[in-house]
Amino acid sequence: MPTLMNTLLLLGVIQGGITGVGLLLHAGRRNGTHWLALAVLALSLTLLRLWTHAVGLESQPLFRRLPLSFDLAIMPLFHLYALSLTAASAASIRRGFAWLAPWAVFMTYSVLVYLASVGHGDLARMDAVAGQWHYPLVKDIEDTLTVALNLVLAGLIWRRIGRHHARIEHWVPERFAALLGLLKACMTLALVAAAINLISFAVHDVLELGDRHYVSQAVEACYVALVYIVGIVGFRLKDLPQFAPAQAGPPGPAQTEPALAETYRQIQALMQVEQLYTDPDLNLNDVAKRLNLPAAEASRAIRDASGRNFRTYVNDFRIESVKRKLTDPGYAHVSILAIAMESGFNSESSFYRVFKAATGLSPTAFRSKHPGTCGDDPV
Repeated sequence: MPTLMNTLLLLGVIQGGITGVGLLLHAGRRNGTHWLALAVLALSLTLLRLWTHAVGLESQPLFRRLPLSFDLAIMPLFHLYALSLTAASAASIRRGFAWLAPWAVFMTYSVLVYLASVGHGDLARMDAVAGQWHYPLVKDIEDTLTVALNLVLAGLIWRRIGRHHARIEHWVPERFAALLGLLKACMTLALVAAAINLISFAVHDVLELGDRHYVSQAVEACYVALVYIVGIVGFRLKDLPQFAPAQAGPPGPAQTEPALAETYRQIQALMQVEQLYTDPDLNLNDVAKRLNLPAAEASRAIRDASGRNFRTYVNDFRIESVKRKLTDPGYAHVSILAIAMESGFNSESSFYRVFKAATGLSPTAFRSKHPGTCGDDPV
């Protein structure tokens, strides 16, 4: 088990380094992805510290108390990413920087202790120098603060991502809603890791009940999983459409019923005449901008007039387009998947699911009911 865990830690270090740098270079600052990249790099460096300790490198003078204490930076960076991704105000993001202050203080301290002791080749002398800096006491304080801070921030992040997901899941393409759900699951994993850390701290440092070896390994496993999953999600969520936060102060006057009806008529025209539904990345922001309206107003117009949310409303147009083409002899030799992509779907699995729910038939069965349109369908 120790060898396996050490291998996983090292793989996590390598994966985290590649993913973090890749996010910085490929995604830049879109949707606050740079904060996610820094969080992944902080995770990677934390795993590196755990790995050097596990394989005994800390017995070497150069690695003794190497300042790799990035535990305190992980959740604040995730928090900044969550704020940016969910379109928080600039003031909220600036306030989020305050959570990084403890890490900056303890990291500065760790660097100073390392520089003061690394010049002494003898480990006993290095430990004595660290003792003069009250290193054990300060690290205990840092560990306690890390446990508390990570638990609080993991909860805040989980709640914010969850609320944002619930608010916009029907406003954006399905792939983004699914990714937001996966990100919420990632933050749940982070919350679990923080809770396990709290249990480990309580068992070992407060109750003094003995070894916390297996509990620590559980936290390490959560961190390794986070490196892999969050990196994948981050690359995809860099293109998530942003929805402007609600304006401060009293809300503006709501649209009247005639105004809502006119808004719906205009949206219908955009779908029927301009066929906006054929854009697989169409989201409510796109439609609202065309009408110079807030997204919430466009959503209300659709909901009140059709009784459907935005995604269902758009998918209905796509399904009708697919049905027309499946019964059109001119499309007899065009594959079902190609027809679905042409009609605005960007996922084969979601297309089949939505089509079956709308018609009660699979696309192949639907086409077979119109023999004159059946060709050699590769799907």
